[in-house]
Formats: sequence, C-alpha cells, structure tokens
Amino acid sequence: MVSGVEPKPKLAIFDFTDCEGCEVALVSLREKLLDLAGEIEIVNWRLAQRRADEGPYDVVLIEGTPITQEEIDTLKFLREQTKILVGLGSCATLAGIPGIIDKESRGFWYKKIYGEKYKPRGIDALPLTAYVKVNYLIHGCPVEKKEVVRVMEELLAGKAPKPRGYSVCFECKLAGNPCRLLAKKICLGPITQGGCGAICISGGSPCYGCFGLRDSAQIDNLLHTLYKFSDSPEVEQYFSMFLKKTPEYARLFKRPRVKNGKT
Repeated sequence: MVSGVEPKPKLAIFDFTDCEGCEVALVSLREKLLDLAGEIEIVNWRLAQRRADEGPYDVVLIEGTPITQEEIDTLKFLREQTKILVGLGSCATLAGIPGIIDKESRGFWYKKIYGEKYKPRGIDALPLTAYVKVNYLIHGCPVEKKEVVRVMEELLAGKAPKPRGYSVCFECKLAGNPCRLLAKKICLGPITQGGCGAICISGGSPCYGCFGLRDSAQIDNLLHTLYKFSDSPEVEQYFSMFLKKTPEYARLFKRPRVKNGKT
C-alpha cells in the first residue's frame, strides 16, 4: 500500500430469510454503486459477485429475517466483525412478512404446507434488533433506492443518517393524492415514517407501514378514526402486515396464543 493513502472502507452485503427484493433493488443501483466504488470496496456480496472476504468489515448491510439458529449465529458473528451494521428492508428492520406468523403457530403451518415429514429449521421471525445492536435502519418492502443512496453517502461523509422527520402523509400531499382516510379507506400513512415517496398510495394501494412507525406516532388517534368506518379484525390485518413484531402492536392487539392452528 502506498504510504499516506488511506484504505477504502470495506462494505459487505449479506441476506437471511427473504425474497431478495431489496438486494435486487441494490443491483438496479449498479451505476450509483460504481460511482461509490471510488470511495468504498465491496468485499462480500453473494448476489452480485464471487469475491467473499471473511472480514472484518467497516459496514455490513443485512437483508432478511434471521429465523434459524444458524442465521442468528451468523448475525451475531457479523456484528462482531463490523463497525457499522445496517438493516436493509422491512424483513431486517421489522421482521416483515415472515413475522406475520407467530412463533407458537409456525410449527403447525410448516406441517400444513410442507407435510408431516418436513423437519423445520425456523424458530421465529424477529427483526435484527432482537439479537444485536443495529446502527441504522433502511426500511421498505422493497427498500427505496434513493434512501439507500442517501444513507450510504451520509455514512461515507462521516455523518449519522437520521430517519425522515415526517410521515408518509407529507409525501402523499406532495404527490397530489386524495386522502384515503377522508374517503373512509384504511391507511397507515399518518403513523408511518416517510421516505418512500408515497409510492403505494400513488399506485392506488393503501399504506401498510413498511417504513416503520415514525417517532411520536399518534397510533391511538389513528385507530379512533379507523374504527369509525372499519371493524377491528380488518384494522388488525393492516397493522399485522409489517408491524406485528413491534411493541405497539402487542399493546394494541393482544390476543390468546395460538397452538396447532387454534386459539
């Protein structure tokens, strides 16, 4: 190494149980990643390259939910091997779609879907933060590419990336969308952290909260509004899509534990 030349920060990208949609979003950022290549060195990324350095790393991006003991152990090892650990996408930050099924009923559904002889390895679906310290979270299902670039650029600049200080409603207004709540349609936009550009609502779908709860989210106030035109089971379904593993969900929708598919 030439004297006086600082080595590039080492970036590694790993994935656990997921659909790999967030990594596909990263692949589609190839031109931007090439721009960043002058500032970082990607040393481990299964989906896009053969090289696989064992570490240590400066930054690790992790997509997916650790649901097996092997994945949990790998996560803990990666935490020891990196300075900065970033959760990439809702499966990593919130447990996402894998988190919809409760731990108690997971075994039942394994056998129901795969048969009695299937030997499941999955334990439970929890966000990365249930096992290790995570420095930063990039929410989304899939992630918003602009948010990925923003976080990476701020990290390279030595800054601490902060969540957007506004809800999806702010971006929805900027997009010129009519309010779903005023039309008596369920939407979690008021309590969901912004950064997605209100892409779902602009496309005619509701907000399910995949960007996570914003700070000081007025959840009880939103529920009061939702229950005026919708029943409790339907509202709970919306919340369970991405927020089922949050303390707020447990507080609002406590139910008897499920065993063998029955309450």
